[in-house]
Amino acid sequence: ALAVIEPRKDEQDFSVTGIKAGLLCSHTYIDCTLTIPGTGETLTMPMQVCTKIEELKRALSARLGFIEPDSIVLVTKQGCTFKKMQDSDQVLKRMSVRGIQSFKPPLHKYQHPYGIIGAGYNGLKTALFLLRDGQKDFVIFDRYDKVGGHCWLESANKTTRLQTEFASYHVWYGAPWSSEGVKECGGPPTSWEIWPTRDRILEHFELCARDYGIYAYCRLGTDVQTVDLIGKPNDTDRSFQFTCQPVLPNRKDQQGGAKLAHQKTQHSDGYAAGFKKDTSKDPYLFTGSCYVIWPGNLTNPRQVQYPGEETFGGFVEYGVEMRCDYNNVIGKNVMIHGHGAFTMENIRTCCEYGAKHIWVVCRKRNLTCPRVVSWFINQASPPITGAQCLNMLQKAYKYSNYDPWDMHSVQANPSRTTAAFAQKTRFGIGDIYFLSCAYGLTEIVVDEVKRCSPGTVHLESGEKIEPDCILKCLGMLPDWTVDRVCKIKFMRGYWINGDPRRFTCADPDGIYASNFSGTTIGPGAYSWVKLMKHVWDCPNEWKELDDAGYLDTLPVKYANEPEPDTPAYFINARHANGANFTYSMVSAVLREKMADDMDYKHWIVHHVTPAEKIIEAAKKEWDDYEQSFRDKGMVPKDAPYIEYPYSVEYIDEQHKVHKEEVAANLA
Repeated sequence: ALAVIEPRKDEQDFSVTGIKAGLLCSHTYIDCTLTIPGTGETLTMPMQVCTKIEELKRALSARLGFIEPDSIVLVTKQGCTFKKMQDSDQVLKRMSVRGIQSFKPPLHKYQHPYGIIGAGYNGLKTALFLLRDGQKDFVIFDRYDKVGGHCWLESANKTTRLQTEFASYHVWYGAPWSSEGVKECGGPPTSWEIWPTRDRILEHFELCARDYGIYAYCRLGTDVQTVDLIGKPNDTDRSFQFTCQPVLPNRKDQQGGAKLAHQKTQHSDGYAAGFKKDTSKDPYLFTGSCYVIWPGNLTNPRQVQYPGEETFGGFVEYGVEMRCDYNNVIGKNVMIHGHGAFTMENIRTCCEYGAKHIWVVCRKRNLTCPRVVSWFINQASPPITGAQCLNMLQKAYKYSNYDPWDMHSVQANPSRTTAAFAQKTRFGIGDIYFLSCAYGLTEIVVDEVKRCSPGTVHLESGEKIEPDCILKCLGMLPDWTVDRVCKIKFMRGYWINGDPRRFTCADPDGIYASNFSGTTIGPGAYSWVKLMKHVWDCPNEWKELDDAGYLDTLPVKYANEPEPDTPAYFINARHANGANFTYSMVSAVLREKMADDMDYKHWIVHHVTPAEKIIEAAKKEWDDYEQSFRDKGMVPKDAPYIEYPYSVEYIDEQHKVHKEEVAANLA
């Protein structure tokens, strides 16, 4: 139905006669079928008999991105002739529509191409959307010499594995590209590993770029140094000029060894300072009518030098960017500083290399998600509640002697039937965290590092630990280069300086939710790009909604807000949730475009990784680690085996819980 047609509910006195009787109108609903001559495309919807043609034309205008209503002509057949309907006429059951080519919004045509900064996950996803709609006038810029993005090309370790499931992560995720019958990339990735390695993830980016011909649109080895607005902010013919500097590749593909130049210190110019100019190529300019910058979330590792660190005497390194040679942890006592996603990766890697003992030192515990719970969240449609999530987490947390309901980031009612999370970092995901805690191999120490002395780390509480190695996993900092390059004064939703033609999203940070529908980028990126492209395709809709005040509730962020030392572009999950909610609530067209997204998410997860498959794989990995711990002498060979906490039967029970909660909420 066309939601913008307000139904008439006024009471009428049907006892009147004469002229007043002629003013009565029927509120009865009929099914109206509209047909576009030539194409035969139809649209059927319920409308009240009293609905005027003028109202229908305005509603169709909104559906089509607010085209001029008078360009729409409604026609009805009368005998062997056709009659053009007047604005004051009432709708009929069957009408033809002239002046439009489709009931889908037409794609706006701009004077200049689209600019895409970043050839990582979101850059490739943007290209997929544009190519799907035949919009081939775009260029992708990236500093690196291949696709994949900073996160996987540089931030990740060689040993890194995808923490979430590949079914809901793969870059061609989405009904147009990952459905049965699609040949490119093999369609749904049923033959891929559930948790691929870093190198396999890069292979999958290459596969996507190759099969969909995206490399033809890429200008790799290019640093976009500035983006300047040409014209005034509200000019319909405004454009954006990119100043582009060719640069030389600057990355490595081996674990351990020397740091890259830009990894030694944090440059005031951001990571761009680590890329040398390619003097064999001239700088150049590019002009675009719209652009997006995808800076990524995992950019600059937070670097901390402990007082007395130089006297420690043991191996000290950052557990990111392939800096650490993990041969240094074999048979050693290791301190990992931090409790985020990279800490989970380093716990796994240290266990795989046979570390003797691991202390995780952190200011606060952050929620860690077992593999099966991550899967359950990603398949859920609609989202699961925070309470159900915590109850599922409890199954694994019993092995670490901790109740996740007591986490600092959890706010719950006394009966524990509702819960909301507020956490500045996202879930770290993995089962080995819980297994290693159960065996006492990993110990969580909630404290802060005060200083180092030879062979000792002194904590603020006065306690001491004596590790052989220190691995720093202190989170990632955003890159101020983004604000400078794009001259960002503020973010309005996802839009730079409130301009609908300038979009950015860095995978919003943190967890701020009471319901959970995803632990992975796949569904989120699918919706971000769909939203961005919708606004580009229907610029008149933005103007109409903004002029009417409907976009006034879009969240606004400036630099150093709400957290100090954060650029304007670096929004958190709360900001993103507000932006998504606001625009989807006021745009019926966008809601229609996204109507099947949750059902698709549920389908693809179950199609690629059904419950039996995820349980079998997770249990096998658990059992393999059990055996590995014994083979490496990390635990006694006769130590009792620890049972994997999840089963297919348990998942079936949780599906029932989810259905009951959904039914209760609907009631």
